[in-house]
Amino acid sequence: MEKNLKGIKEKSNGITLIALAVTIVVLLILAGVTISFVLGEDGIINKAKEAANSMNNAVSNDQAELNSLLEELNEIMNSEWESNIEIPDPEPEEPPKLEDTTGIQDETVTVEDEYGNKVTIPKGFEVVEEEGTTVPEGIVVQDKDGNQFVWIPVGRVYKDGTGNNYSDIQLGRYTFDETNGTPTLVQAAYTEKSPKNYERLIILKDNVEFEYLEYATRENPDGIVSDGADALNAIAKNLAGFVESVKRNYGYYIGRYEASYGSGSTVADYKPLSKVSTSTTFSTATVGSLWNKVTQIEAAKISRNMYNNDSNVGAESDLVNSYAWDTAIVFIQEMGNDIYANKHSINTSRKNTGTIGDKVCNIHDMASNCQEYSTEYSNWFLNKALPCVVRGGNYMNGGSYYAPQIRDDLHDSTDRTVYDSFRVILYLKII
Repeated sequence: MEKNLKGIKEKSNGITLIALAVTIVVLLILAGVTISFVLGEDGIINKAKEAANSMNNAVSNDQAELNSLLEELNEIMNSEWESNIEIPDPEPEEPPKLEDTTGIQDETVTVEDEYGNKVTIPKGFEVVEEEGTTVPEGIVVQDKDGNQFVWIPVGRVYKDGTGNNYSDIQLGRYTFDETNGTPTLVQAAYTEKSPKNYERLIILKDNVEFEYLEYATRENPDGIVSDGADALNAIAKNLAGFVESVKRNYGYYIGRYEASYGSGSTVADYKPLSKVSTSTTFSTATVGSLWNKVTQIEAAKISRNMYNNDSNVGAESDLVNSYAWDTAIVFIQEMGNDIYANKHSINTSRKNTGTIGDKVCNIHDMASNCQEYSTEYSNWFLNKALPCVVRGGNYMNGGSYYAPQIRDDLHDSTDRTVYDSFRVILYLKII
């Protein structure tokens, strides 16, 4: 019995070892096959790499083809768009309405009247709405001290709300027909490249040509402001700046009144007023008196003093130049006063500003009261002692000539008479 059991045990041990060996061999074979299948030349990993590479190549090829198609499509679209479709400009921001602009302005602002006309209100000024709310009426602004100026628009000016009734006003120097006052543009400001190119304005008088200059005189070609010792007239402070400001800001301002005395003790610090005057004789610096008995040199310096170095005001001041005067007359006529250029002075004695009845577009006395200095120069008789051009009415001559359109050039810039005065203009600062 014991012998049999031992044999069985030995037999059992033998079968287990063989099975284990077979199992190991089978596993080794399977491992080899698996490794070869996975890592071999035709294995799964290599196949996966090849598939990935093929996919990447296909994607790259597809992307290249897609980019090419998009470029062709863009070329076609751009060609058709440019030739057939008009790209609209972005809608501009609508400017504030004039009637919504109240009080002294903290910053310079451009507004529109009810007809769509643009008006630029300088910092430090407010609109005097009771005087007018549309550009054709004459928009009046005033500073904190009540000095008043009237807006002279340049460009298209709508006369009503239809959009069809308008005038196009160009900044320039004009002559006016002696019969009917019709203006002829002789020198447009915007066509010139620099102030020194605003050279001669030629006017025929009695078959003789006379020249008028604005920026520099024959004796003062560099445009240095004269002190009067050489009998030359004062020129515009910055004619190029004036022209550029008008282009950018749709216009400029002209004094509503001839100047009257405001403050100061010498020409260096005198400041004028643009208000109704309270006395007709300038004597001992009476505040509010009509500013006559002043030379052209002094008038220019005093005009510039009005807002000189004042950071609370967004405008420059100067003596009226020929572009400002002529364009203002064109505006006045285009707004329904078509014979104003040939208007005679209606007073024969000196009166306070704003009391005569010569009022157009809210501007007073451009055809009446005192004749007014400008920065324009004349070569009348080629005599440098008579360079100064004065404009406007002269009560001393009464109705003997057409006040607004005439260029009176028989005048010395150092004259000081009871019938000489001046008018200040404003133009917006360029920042």
